Amino acid sequence: MSCVSIFLAIKGMFSFFTALPIDVEQKHVDSMNREFWLVPIVGLFYGLFAGFVFCLTCVCTSRFIAAAATIFCLSAMNRFLHLDGTVDMGDGLIVAGKKEDHVRALKDTLVGAGGTVTGIMVVLMLFAEYSSLNVVEFVLFAVNAEIMAKNTQVVTAAFGNAGNGMAGDSVRYTTPLSLIKSTALSAIIILALCFLWECLCRDVFTGCNKVENCWAPVVVGLIMSIIWGLIMANVANRNFGIVNGDVLGATNETSRVITILFMIFVDFFLE
Repeated sequence: MSCVSIFLAIKGMFSFFTALPIDVEQKHVDSMNREFWLVPIVGLFYGLFAGFVFCLTCVCTSRFIAAAATIFCLSAMNRFLHLDGTVDMGDGLIVAGKKEDHVRALKDTLVGAGGTVTGIMVVLMLFAEYSSLNVVEFVLFAVNAEIMAKNTQVVTAAFGNAGNGMAGDSVRYTTPLSLIKSTALSAIIILALCFLWECLCRDVFTGCNKVENCWAPVVVGLIMSIIWGLIMANVANRNFGIVNGDVLGATNETSRVITILFMIFVDFFLE
């Protein structure tokens, strides 16, 4: 692995996972698939983007409007691909039958009851979580959750069976070693963000002790990102026989909800 391959992989990831107008070639896609463990860097971008939208909207409106605006902007930034994958996986799981039947429903362009309810519940849960957080809590939990969600994708890919779709090579080249690299990278980024936010709160928000108590929730959130990735890989392998792009998209959306939920729980019991 060289600095060139890292740069190519990151550029490919930003082109694939965001709506940013970035031109890439096949070499970028190949590097992205081989170095999929770098995807938490994209999570950092999404975390900062979510924090910016939420904090800016909170200044002018309520937390409810800020939560809705943030969810929409996040989904629009990834061209609604992850939410689409969540809906498709919901349809695939609810169908009765063999693996072939589940895969057929997963790849079907029509949206059924399972996908509709799954998509609605994920969005509602995220809205409830966002709207329950103030600005300081949002930066501590929701911003870091974006990094954790990408780490969960790596975990799911590491223990999932590769298919023949667009995400097939990403899953094929991702190993348990990739999981270790991704988790270490996520931990470094998250710790750096928490440390910077702690310094800012100490200087700007006098008397704010929320950051000082953030370490336990954040650690639990990172652990849950690994556990949820294992669960998603197991569910996908058992029902579809593969982990494809839809599964990885659903993994991202559900991991965000799960990690924030556990961070809120831990923070509540520590108060």
